Amino acid sequence: MKKLIIFLVFIMCASQANGCEEFVSYEPSELKEYRDLLSKVGADPIDRLFAFEKLVCSDKPIMRTYAVKVGLETTDNELVRNQIMLSAMMQKKRIDIELFPNKTATELDKKFIQTHDGIYSVVVTYYSEKEGCLGLHGSRACKANYSLIIKGDKAEFKYGNHIGWFDLTSSGELVGVLKAGMDARYSSIPAKISLY
Repeated sequence: MKKLIIFLVFIMCASQANGCEEFVSYEPSELKEYRDLLSKVGADPIDRLFAFEKLVCSDKPIMRTYAVKVGLETTDNELVRNQIMLSAMMQKKRIDIELFPNKTATELDKKFIQTHDGIYSVVVTYYSEKEGCLGLHGSRACKANYSLIIKGDKAEFKYGNHIGWFDLTSSGELVGVLKAGMDARYSSIPAKISLY
């Protein structure tokens, strides 16, 4: 019964999975115009952001992925990159955190990584671009212990005792660490969240 309730909550929230009011069907010429503007060398950051916002709301999933990938690759403007990261996160149905064992990994860290086959995944059940957060664990809000909060080029992940901190890198990934537990038996596991 509990799984059914969580599933129903997820379905009800699915329509809020991005910052777009709705996905838009653009003519090929419009898509080309926005694509060219997004990737144009030396384009004004506001124009680039406008083009990104159009493409990321396309009804074609491949154009949404393209907008995030090319948007991050072609601009070094901090505000534009932060907005692209936020928009990309608002389209995720789940958070997949890749885990990389290192020399300081404890036995419990290694067990945690092995249990999750190297990727710790959590379903997203709530979205708020305005608050810059994703709610997790069946919640219809951003609860303190079950959320991913985005602040500028940083993201903080909390899922019960699992806590992670991530920074947006020049490669367009969120890179940081995840702690699987808060006592001394756990260390910080190097981790990554891909945006596309």
